[in-house]
This record gives sequence, C-alpha cells and structure tokens, in this order.
Amino acid sequence: MTFKENYEKSKTWYERVMLMEIYHLAMTQKIRSWTLTKTAEHFQVSIGLVSENLRLAHALHNNPKLIEIETRDNALRKLNGH
Repeated sequence: MTFKENYEKSKTWYERVMLMEIYHLAMTQKIRSWTLTKTAEHFQVSIGLVSENLRLAHALHNNPKLIEIETRDNALRKLNGH
C-alpha cells in the first residue's frame, strides 16, 4: 500500500499527520529539490494543509500527549495557544 493509500484510509488525524511527515522527509532525503508543493500534489491537498500537518507532527514528537486530543482542529488550536 502506498503512503497516499494509507493516508486516505487512516482513521485518526495523527496517523495522517505522521504519514505525511514520513513521506515528506523521505522524499526530501531522496530528492534534494523536494518541496511542500510536491508533497501537496502527491497527496492532492493544499500546501497549507501540508504545512500545518508538518507543524503538528513536530509538536507530536515534542509532546506525545497531543495524541489524546480528539480532532486535528483542536490540536492546532492548542498549538496556537487557544
């Protein structure tokens, strides 16, 4: 199964966030000119979504308790101090 297929079948926001991060980081190592835009194109989502997902992934590495937050929107609110 591809990253995109796994992403689409993921049931939680944090699975999607982590899958996108792993894919993006792997591609930046494989292809030095890889960008957020290329990741967005691959997953057929906006650049803004990719950017937010990468921020959330970084936050999850630093604070695994974020997984306990029910929704992606609530996790973003917590990151933004709301």
